[in-house]
Amino acid sequence: MCVLCGQMFGEIHWSERQLDPVQVSYGLDETSRRQERHARIRLLRKVLAQYGLEVGDDGSATSYIVGNRKGDERLAASMGELWQVAEQMAGKPLDPLDESLHGPL
Repeated sequence: MCVLCGQMFGEIHWSERQLDPVQVSYGLDETSRRQERHARIRLLRKVLAQYGLEVGDDGSATSYIVGNRKGDERLAASMGELWQVAEQMAGKPLDPLDESLHGPL
């Protein structure tokens, strides 16, 4: 459990695997963790914008907020869950490795 927000930790997604859950729970290396997370979010914003979606941080840097242009917002606890939520909101499968995305990125 995080001593800062009281949120329980689940499985750490592979994209954040370098983080040690014990260190995170004590707030150690918080600055670098948030910087890396914000860098991922900047890239995710570019990818999801191609599908009419937006992504942001929940403020505690533990979950993602996925939204669309209609005002619908949903919470995703991890990167893996984020893609599932984004596909549900877009109404179609999303392929972040689609070659047509390489130009805008």
